[in-house]
Amino acid sequence: MFNDPQSIDSMLIDGAHAPTYPLIANQITEKFKIKKGTAIDVGAGPASLSVAMARITQLEIYAMDLSPEMLEIAQTSIKKEGLENRVKTRMGDVHQMPFQDEFADLVFSRGSMFFWKDLATAFREIYRVLKPGGAGYIGGGFGSSAVRKKVKNQFKRKGSRSYKSPPKIHVDTLEIAVLEAGIDNYLLINDESGLWVLFKKQQNYTI
Repeated sequence: MFNDPQSIDSMLIDGAHAPTYPLIANQITEKFKIKKGTAIDVGAGPASLSVAMARITQLEIYAMDLSPEMLEIAQTSIKKEGLENRVKTRMGDVHQMPFQDEFADLVFSRGSMFFWKDLATAFREIYRVLKPGGAGYIGGGFGSSAVRKKVKNQFKRKGSRSYKSPPKIHVDTLEIAVLEAGIDNYLLINDESGLWVLFKKQQNYTI
């Protein structure tokens, strides 16, 4: 059980106020303009990005993670922010997501992609649960080089162990996985903001 506030704070870095998350939340909403409906945060961890998204949208958000311990920490963060009515935790694996077809208007994730066992399967699942016209914003990074530097400095000031980068994914490997998942309307970003793949699910049209 994670009842020690000091332990929870260490997992959240600076709580939901860590500078990374508001920046990325704004980048997601600016790109896709999806501010209402249903969203899923894949590999949500302590739900920092879920909380940041909830603050600037009216989305109903499912913070999904495979770890019961992480979900407990996420629930603490959500409750602290008074967002229990709009951010719900859900245990689940990105390779077999516990949501029906065409469930979500938006799926987003920061940092978990680098630990997925099968990228193509994961992206196929994300695409499955998206509604036609829905969007995905998946990857990892700090949103900008300035924020990356700021977060690293916070670690140093707090006397934390030096920041460890997640496992690397080559941009070509990511693109192959996206294509294997049947996603053809996508954009790859590999710059100072991090490594991201953005995509939209095409609308179903009937004649």
